Amino acid sequence: MRRCSLLVPLVIIALLGLLVGSSPVAHAIAQDSTPEGTPSAEGEFGLEGVSFEPLAVTSGVSLPSQADLVLVRFSLEPGAVLPSDPNDPTLAMVLIEAGEFTVEFDMPFTVTRAGTFVPALATAEAGGAFVAPEETVAAGEVVTLQVGDVAVFPPNVGGETRNDGEERLVGLAFLVSPPTEGGAVPAEGTPEGTPVVGTPTS
Repeated sequence: MRRCSLLVPLVIIALLGLLVGSSPVAHAIAQDSTPEGTPSAEGEFGLEGVSFEPLAVTSGVSLPSQADLVLVRFSLEPGAVLPSDPNDPTLAMVLIEAGEFTVEFDMPFTVTRAGTFVPALATAEAGGAFVAPEETVAAGEVVTLQVGDVAVFPPNVGGETRNDGEERLVGLAFLVSPPTEGGAVPAEGTPEGTPVVGTPTS
């Protein structure tokens, strides 16, 4: 049995190997640890009662060198509206757990529909190309997210989210924002004088 301390890193390596398609080591780990026909990583590593369900991956996201991470469950009653502040530098990854979430932003964002990510991984596992199942929503377009959908909302986006449905909306949001105290620290190699998100200005 593999040690529990290796569990999360190996899952991440296996998924990244499938995504980038350029890591033979990661691909070998994925094949060795994933039962045939089980791209969801359920039952891996010989740990009874432990499973993982990949939902979505977003790569190439620009982040501040330091950030605050927050995981929050949110809800909107039918008819409720949540405006988005264009001055808010927070990036959000949102999973819909119940109800419907209507989104209208003035910047593009991405959505991974429920049930599309695991088949994409399975195709890559079988030797095919990994095609990210993300769809890009254009600025100003109105889109409704359903249960299991995952969306990535960029920072500094204006617009609104709302519950146009008849039942309570519940979702999970993973938020990444600049540090609330002390300002952000420039990444190594950043030219002197370059503005850094989260750094107070005079």
